[in-house]
Amino acid sequence: MTEYDDRLQEVKRYKAKFKENKQLVNDARKTSKALAKAIRLKDQNFESLKRRNGENMKLKKQLEAIVKQLETTILEVSKVKGELDSALVEVSRLKRSIPTERDAAVQEFLVDPSSEEESDDEASADEQTQQGEDDLEDAEDGGRTQSDIARGLTSDEDDS
Repeated sequence: MTEYDDRLQEVKRYKAKFKENKQLVNDARKTSKALAKAIRLKDQNFESLKRRNGENMKLKKQLEAIVKQLETTILEVSKVKGELDSALVEVSRLKRSIPTERDAAVQEFLVDPSSEEESDDEASADEQTQQGEDDLEDAEDGGRTQSDIARGLTSDEDDS
């Protein structure tokens, strides 16, 4: 019976070992499932990060292009501003170099005193031209002069 008992003990040990191994296999399966789930989540997160990184890289490239455009625009604006400043300086210089009408008349008189006679002649011509225009207007008003018209208005107002 010892042999039987020994075998029985051995069978019990094997059963216990089998049970222990079965529990280890079940635990390994659970761990394997948990690891597979963790790997799937890691892969999903990795793909999401790759997408975000791709979007970020695209945005970075767009931002770099915009920065280049802004730099170019700033350079162009600076160039145009420089040209405008130069033009303003030139205009100011030209403006200072152009004599006023009064200065020109004084200078002309100082250089050529006979120009006074010419300017008197021009004034006389201007007066004659004005007199001719006035006469024409008088003729259009039925031969009445400006003074006649003014007097007529005054007498009309007095009648009221």
